Amino acid sequence: MTKTNPKWHWLETKHLSLIFALPFFLLLATCQSSGDKASNSTDSDQKTDLFPDKVEIKHSIGFDVSYHGHYKLLHIFRHYNDVIDTLTYTLLQRGAEAPELENPVINIPVENITSLSTTHIGFFNLLNAMGQLKGIETRQYISSEVVKQMVADGTVKEMSPAGALNVESVINEGTEVVMAVGYPNSQNESYQQLERVGIPVLLNSDWQELDLLGRAEWVKLLAVLLNKEQIVNKEFAAIEAEYASVLQKLEGVTSTEKMTISGIAIGDAWHVSGGRSFAVNLLKLVKADYPWLEDASTGSLKLDFETVYQQGLSADIWMVPGSAKSKEEVIQRDARYADFKAFKNGNIFNIFGRYTPGGGNDYYEQGVIEPHVILKDIVKIFHPDLLPDHDLVYHSQLK
Repeated sequence: MTKTNPKWHWLETKHLSLIFALPFFLLLATCQSSGDKASNSTDSDQKTDLFPDKVEIKHSIGFDVSYHGHYKLLHIFRHYNDVIDTLTYTLLQRGAEAPELENPVINIPVENITSLSTTHIGFFNLLNAMGQLKGIETRQYISSEVVKQMVADGTVKEMSPAGALNVESVINEGTEVVMAVGYPNSQNESYQQLERVGIPVLLNSDWQELDLLGRAEWVKLLAVLLNKEQIVNKEFAAIEAEYASVLQKLEGVTSTEKMTISGIAIGDAWHVSGGRSFAVNLLKLVKADYPWLEDASTGSLKLDFETVYQQGLSADIWMVPGSAKSKEEVIQRDARYADFKAFKNGNIFNIFGRYTPGGGNDYYEQGVIEPHVILKDIVKIFHPDLLPDHDLVYHSQLK
């Protein structure tokens, strides 16, 4: 019997309340691929531990991994519905005997992966695994020049060049696993078609993580698919150490008088960062004053325009006002934004420090695996004296 994971207890008691629950689709086949690397060798004695290097999930609430000699169990938690469920996959070392489990099986190490989110690109880069990336959604929103060149060379295939996933292309390219974004109603017909022919769609819900380290830790999911635990443990430990060193800079900070708001109105609705989101976790770390710190949302909180507008009149800093890249773009949305204190003082910041004209944003790419750099940016914005030599990397100040 598998012992109860503490994450599951948290998910049972602290999930979001949404109207519709995602259905749970059983995968009907086993992913097949070829490969004869040295790391693929198996032992006829199934009691042999084929995975001496193991990952431990310490920050993420979205997934977990357990090891069982010649196979691993990957648990992906879906906790954005009224009904909580867990998708479990058996990651079976190639050539080993499959255990008597009803979980869908993925043969590892996986050699052909399609990624439908730019947030995964940094993972492949960190693990030196670009060779296993065979498909992306579209080149338009990619920042990595390496991946763009791979698309140009035909090494990587665009699976959604026209905006809709081309299921036939995913299948024809020999995709073994699809990595996609998990959100309410994300189990669409295209994903179901892939699952029916034995191509698992692993839904990454890193946007619901409680802090940046939790979001970055999703790199370990890719690592267990590729048998790259040794590499990821070394690299992630370095990330944790860098993050901790930045936190040390904040040890003497007890409070700040700087109040902030986030987001921008769309029509009459204004979605601000939820009180338990990783964005607000950053504000808590720098001791910022935020009107919705006590909110329990891990994603966003929907408010009406007037509620946020009243807070904006006195807010010292305005974070991430939608897609606006200049103050002019801000007031084009609504002239009343010019009344905001942050607008008058020029303290509006967005996540376009590394933005490409075509639409790529490295905050959602390389930034995912550089939480320490993003933390430095936030510290620089709220306490510039603590990091006098740091220049904003993923954030930019609107002019």
